[in-house]
Amino acid sequence: MKRVTVNAALAALLGAILTLSCGRKDEAVELHDWNFGGKPRLIEWLRHRVDAFESTHRGIRVVQSQKSWNMIRELLYADFSVGTGPDVVNTHANYAAEFGGAGYYYPLNTFPDFEEVRKWFVPHLLESTRYKENYYGLPSSGIAFVLVCNKELFDREGIAPPRTWSEFREAARRLTKDTDGDGTVDQYGLVLLGGDKGGFAYRLVPFFFKAGAEIMSDDLKTVLFNSPAAVSALQLIADMYQVDHSITPGFLAYTLTEINDLFCSNKVAMSIEGPWFRGMVDDKSPGKTFYTVPVPVPDERIAGCDTAPTLQDMVMYSINARTQHPEQAWELVKYLRNEEADMAWIREDLGAVATTRRALESPEAKTLADLPIYIHELKHAKPWPPHPSMIAIASDVFTPYTQKAIVGELSPREALDQAAREAQEMIEGKK
Repeated sequence: MKRVTVNAALAALLGAILTLSCGRKDEAVELHDWNFGGKPRLIEWLRHRVDAFESTHRGIRVVQSQKSWNMIRELLYADFSVGTGPDVVNTHANYAAEFGGAGYYYPLNTFPDFEEVRKWFVPHLLESTRYKENYYGLPSSGIAFVLVCNKELFDREGIAPPRTWSEFREAARRLTKDTDGDGTVDQYGLVLLGGDKGGFAYRLVPFFFKAGAEIMSDDLKTVLFNSPAAVSALQLIADMYQVDHSITPGFLAYTLTEINDLFCSNKVAMSIEGPWFRGMVDDKSPGKTFYTVPVPVPDERIAGCDTAPTLQDMVMYSINARTQHPEQAWELVKYLRNEEADMAWIREDLGAVATTRRALESPEAKTLADLPIYIHELKHAKPWPPHPSMIAIASDVFTPYTQKAIVGELSPREALDQAAREAQEMIEGKK
């Protein structure tokens, strides 16, 4: 009888333990984190970082999903517009205006410890995540667009990286040639990312900014990218393509893969890129070297070349405004972006620049070859104007019209005037 009683007691105890265990499991908060894009190294690092988060936050489980960078707007609109979607997501900081303004992103400055958290970051980089009075993300990775120059080809020709537009155009001409004597050009001075609508705009606008052109007025009510300075920037690229033939003829179809292949095989000498490019080159052609320099300025602006802005891009981590677990999502975002996590951008090649003061001022940061030029350019760089329609304008209006100008279907003035008219209609809600 005693044995039966003991066995029954043990069974009851085991049942209770199992019930409690299952209860705790069911009570755990589940967060969905969508990661858009990123190099394989970054995606692997994120997996490890989330594992570490779960081990120190026992009541939270994170379900990670990898998504296409080129589908950000489509995927988020499809889910956010019906009140669903991930709890945490990484996107362009430019979307602070579009998604934050539409009420889809949670205003992080409403969390009690936001003022302490903001001290982690370089102030002007954090500002890229703000739209009006709210901050809609924590900076994840800083990007400034620069000129990369194939060192082997430049050294072989005996020329230095260009600082002005005339030097840039001349270098591209000299580096465009028939290298094997078969009568066909097989090496070009410049390649452009024409196969990615958004990516193309990000590589052309640095020339506009270096020329002193603006994209929109400060009050975001008037399109300005058809100014004389903007026309001169587009004319430079059009002349290089149509007159000098120093830009790869197939650029309209090129994505980053083609650009990297051409650069590594010495088929092109220059490209407009960001901090991801060194890792791409190292993966494709280990040991290959290149110069990383600011995008050239118009000759008449050489005196101000050290402070002339390029285009700044930024990736940020944001929280879905309709999340059922805002406090837990905030803990995850902070864990992914705190000063300890940011050191990964220094210690590993994750394809972008750290954004916290501690990481950028660390002893390890001083050993990175390209970091000084990116820090300098980020100090003066400008993001796209924070208008909700800006990214759509850049991809769907600015890019196709400027590409038509480069290949000669329209003059630079005609292309920018038509693009400006359509963009103006978009910001006024007429289109």
